[in-house]
Amino acid sequence: MSNSNAASKQQLAVAQQRQEQVQQAVKALLGRTQPLEQSHYANLFRTITDAVTKSVNIQIAADDLRTLKDGKYKLCFAKKVGDAAYNVVWQSYDKYLMNNTFSWTPQYQLFGTNTFQDNVTVTTATNIVTIGLGQQSILDDAGILGAPSTGGPETAVTLINKYGSIHPGVNQLSTGIDGKQVSTPIYVATSAVVQGSTSLTPKESILVWFQQDVQTSTMFSSSRSNAQEIDLTFANSATYMYSDQKWIIPS
Repeated sequence: MSNSNAASKQQLAVAQQRQEQVQQAVKALLGRTQPLEQSHYANLFRTITDAVTKSVNIQIAADDLRTLKDGKYKLCFAKKVGDAAYNVVWQSYDKYLMNNTFSWTPQYQLFGTNTFQDNVTVTTATNIVTIGLGQQSILDDAGILGAPSTGGPETAVTLINKYGSIHPGVNQLSTGIDGKQVSTPIYVATSAVVQGSTSLTPKESILVWFQQDVQTSTMFSSSRSNAQEIDLTFANSATYMYSDQKWIIPS
């Protein structure tokens, strides 16, 4: 058996184990007739959060770290939505080290903006609503997003647009390499949508790269140089190393 096949099977086994843990926790909750004690609630919350948290560890070889810092490069992340190309810098960091952990959970926000412009920071034009997968929000004729309700595909957040031309956007919560949690844009539609329904489906794939003169929430329309895509659809974590200006999976 090859190392890659063995690693894939191990990742699948871990994912299945986490799914079973969540199912057991939910069954225990549904079977209770008394309110949960605080400690039980905390344990349940940790179990579910651990099961849905995705993380990447980015390692940087010492010589490359010095070269990147001397060149004032930033460590950048982007997140995929649907079949569209990556188009927003989710997070960028200048204070990275030899080992850097970046993680995220499926906690989203929906907003609208008036433009998509290359190399410009996202500016929200509407209010922002916290929304989950399988939920929808109505943008009314005044341009106000309403409270989310169940609707749309189970794997997407859906905009019901009664306003008119608008670029829908999505924020997602992440925990940065600095340990800080923040919800920032992962996607803005490059073309405005008209009245109707638009579903936005976040994918568990991210893009990692180094870039000069860039900020978090900057929109872009061209491919990123020497970037590494990491697919965590069937895994909860991955480790990549940047060494000799190349991306590798460390042994």
